[in-house]
Amino acid sequence: MVMLSDPPLRGSATITGVFFDRSRDIAAVASEFPLLVNPRARAAYGGQALRYRVALYRRGESAPFAAFDGLRFPVNDVAFHPTQSVVAIGAGSYDGGYLFEGEFIAWDWRGGRHARFFGDIPEVARCAYDADGNGITAWVRPWDEEWEGLPDTPDAAFNTLYRVHVPYGDATWSGAAARVLALSGRDIAPAEEAPPAAAPAPGALLAQWLGLDSLEQRGAIHDVAWLDGDRVAVTHRGCLLEIHHTGGGPAVRYAGDGYGSQIILSAGVYVHAAAPAERSSPGWTQDSQLYRLTEDGLELVQAYQGELAFSASAGGALLGRMNRYPPAAQARDVLRDLHSGRELRVDLGHYDCFNHHIRIDGAPWLFALQGTPASSHENKYLCIVHAEGGIQRLWPVLKADGKPASHAMELSGCYLEDAQGPGIVIGGRHYAPDARGACAGFIYRKRLDKNETLWRHPAHASPAAIVALPEPGLVAAAFLDGSLMLVDAATGGIRLNAKLRVEGLPTVVYAMSARGGRLAMGTADGRIAVMAADALLRQGAAQEWAEIG
Repeated sequence: MVMLSDPPLRGSATITGVFFDRSRDIAAVASEFPLLVNPRARAAYGGQALRYRVALYRRGESAPFAAFDGLRFPVNDVAFHPTQSVVAIGAGSYDGGYLFEGEFIAWDWRGGRHARFFGDIPEVARCAYDADGNGITAWVRPWDEEWEGLPDTPDAAFNTLYRVHVPYGDATWSGAAARVLALSGRDIAPAEEAPPAAAPAPGALLAQWLGLDSLEQRGAIHDVAWLDGDRVAVTHRGCLLEIHHTGGGPAVRYAGDGYGSQIILSAGVYVHAAAPAERSSPGWTQDSQLYRLTEDGLELVQAYQGELAFSASAGGALLGRMNRYPPAAQARDVLRDLHSGRELRVDLGHYDCFNHHIRIDGAPWLFALQGTPASSHENKYLCIVHAEGGIQRLWPVLKADGKPASHAMELSGCYLEDAQGPGIVIGGRHYAPDARGACAGFIYRKRLDKNETLWRHPAHASPAAIVALPEPGLVAAAFLDGSLMLVDAATGGIRLNAKLRVEGLPTVVYAMSARGGRLAMGTADGRIAVMAADALLRQGAAQEWAEIG
């Protein structure tokens, strides 16, 4: 087990706030785990386990001693109880259309318990315990933009806070039904009680508290790839490409405009980068750039307008699917021969980031998903894409039966070849009309040349990455609920199905690469773990948790 180039502050994702106890000996760090939207032409949210975390650090320590992950909204404030090992967490946000949604939680970090003060509450902008600790005040937004009793002033809903006071004590933890919150004009707080409009950057505050010149935040690992038996390459928002040696030492970093998205190992080493944000169009699309790694650094091969998702064959053929959501006039997909540089623009049909993304690398052929008809996102087929842009339909991803669950979304896959013959492993989620319900996913292996399923398993989240490990005969699948599944590639027997942890804290793997019997894994909070599959299996197939760092 090896962890590569740990960040200076471990256990937090993108830091959004820092709050201190009265003695400033403990810092509560609020952070946000990003959604899986990399490359920009991919989006997968189903069953995402980690979104917001509050982690507690002692001065001088780089790893947290406690963390709370049971949050649904961004954290706005954390208040420490004056005498107990308890914090109050105020969270929430504007939904972008009408409502202010939030939550107000007491968390006892020693007792490992938490309680919600209210069943429902608008966004909590600020909170504070009374001096004696027997009560707590929250400053909340109105329920919605048109809440009755708001002042008759511009943007009143965004500039008005209501003061809410609740008692704190043993009854908080009794398990009784949470209170029902009622707001009236009498509760409107004076303007001077609002949080400061311009607060110091949380990273700078935390760096100062830790005694550091600055605090680097790497962000989620977008992609990971073995370059050889000793070197692992990764992409993230901090640079175009970063190369680590498993034996340790400083990483080699390649900087430039934009940030690295995908690593493509075919006819050399290529990097797909997202162009700088200032070049983004008003429709929130972001242009794509293709670089080649040379002895002199990264060399720009081609720049493309629009959002692409690339996959490559073992023989040097590159396919870039162009996102057509929002609709783009004359959107075309890219077929490129990485040896000769010859490039074609073809139309393989409709593509949107939720329905048509699948990345299958290192196979003898290129693969793509196509709806029925090709202009549709429904009744999708796995297809081989030939060199001149011809499409060979293989079989439906899910059998179409007219029910919503027969619509496949948020897909991932890999190619493998063993005694069972050439095959494809695909994982995804079943569409459900009620987006608030539990995610129902799947993973299966089919023969390449016929619509025959060799094995199949349900899943509780969308897959983030699926890779084959030919030497030990396994398939590894990382899911957005933080679980890792190791499956016998031939029989489908589940060898491991456990939630992942790093240093005792839950994590989510967003990217994986296999070499021999080892997995390189990149996480949503910027960690890079290298671990042998055997070491994972030794933790036991029945284990609920598996440690990767």
